Amino acid sequence: MASLHKTVYLVLRHTPFQESSLVVSGITPDLGKLNFLVKGARRTGKKSFPKIGLFRELEIEFRMPGEDCSLLTMHRMELLREFDRLALHTGNYLAACDHAAFLLGALGPMLGAEQSYTAMKVLLEHLCDSEEPEPWLTLARLAFLSEAGLLPEPEGEREAALLDRLLAAAQGTAEMPELSAEYINKLAGWVKRLLRHHGLR
Repeated sequence: MASLHKTVYLVLRHTPFQESSLVVSGITPDLGKLNFLVKGARRTGKKSFPKIGLFRELEIEFRMPGEDCSLLTMHRMELLREFDRLALHTGNYLAACDHAAFLLGALGPMLGAEQSYTAMKVLLEHLCDSEEPEPWLTLARLAFLSEAGLLPEPEGEREAALLDRLLAAAQGTAEMPELSAEYINKLAGWVKRLLRHHGLR
């Protein structure tokens, strides 16, 4: 029997299944997108608290799947962090849902997604603080493109330095550069065109 694998997991979608279970989709930094069937996840009571919720980070343990297994089973889960405040800001919540759907469609299973994972958390942090979705939504997509090797080479040193700063801001390791609203709009348009060029929405 395969040994248990431990990782962190960000819940990006959950769907009710039967009376008390959930089908959960999310991402990990080391294994990309993973789907789970979590039995009894919607049960409530004195000794049970629903840990799984949209945009919650969990530490989980599970066994790696066989060739015919598409839904995994969690053997242990622990709530690490929640972004429940996002529900207070309707526009930001919808922006987070949009990026979550993008990641679930773009990322594959069993492929590392550390930059995309961290950028999603940074995006959620800013959206929970009622900031505007941009530029953080665009930076999260930029992080995905960088990790996937889909960014074109910068044209010069200045462009390369700015790209490095933007990617660092997406990872939460540097402050966001001061950019005009016009430049941010142009950057968002460029990222969208680049995604469409690669067959991504």
